[in-house]
Amino acid sequence: MRYIPCDGHLEFTMTAYIPALIWLISAVACIGIAKRRHVKPTAAWKIVVTLLGPLAIPMVLLAQPEKFNRA
Repeated sequence: MRYIPCDGHLEFTMTAYIPALIWLISAVACIGIAKRRHVKPTAAWKIVVTLLGPLAIPMVLLAQPEKFNRA
């Protein structure tokens, strides 16, 4: 096994992934909440969730569910 020199310590390089992990978990939570509340996912909605990350969860909770027509 070869030793590869590194400028930073491992704990400092791993902390850069924590915000990305939080963003990913919040996006999955938004998808789950939207499916459970029957909110229609549009392209614009997906972009907003991607850009806002954790701040999109309250927006999904405030979104109006899709209305069903019973025939």
